[in-house]
Amino acid sequence: MLKGKLYKVNAIELLPQDLGLPGVQKYIVSLSLDGSHDIFKGHFPGNPVLPGVCQVEMVREVSGEITDKQLMLMQASQVKYLALINPLANDRLSMNLKFMNAGQGEIDVTAEITSGETIFMKMKGRLTEF
Repeated sequence: MLKGKLYKVNAIELLPQDLGLPGVQKYIVSLSLDGSHDIFKGHFPGNPVLPGVCQVEMVREVSGEITDKQLMLMQASQVKYLALINPLANDRLSMNLKFMNAGQGEIDVTAEITSGETIFMKMKGRLTEF
C-alpha cells in the first residue's frame, strides 16, 4: 500500500544466525522516504511527521516482502514512538527486524526504525498469513 509511494526499500541484509537463538532471523533494511508524498501535507503542514500507523504498516509490508507472504498484523503487544520522523530531516531510515516462527503461519516480529543513533520506533507484534 505504501511501498513505492511513501517509501522505497533500498536494500535488505540478512544478518548471520545467532547460535544462541536458533530459528530467529534478523534483517537490516535500508529505506528512503518521499518527503513530497501527500500524507505530509496534512500531517502536519509546515512540520511534516511520518504518522505512527504508517510506521507499523511499513513493518508489515517489509516483513511480507522478506518472507514472500501476504501478512496482516494480528497483534501489537508493544509499540513505542520515541522520536518524530521528519522526512525532510530524516529521509534515510534503517529498519531492524527480528522474526521468530510462532507456528500455524504466524510470525513474531520485533522491529526498530532508526537513523544513525536515533531510535524512532520500537515494536513487538505477531503477523499472520492471510
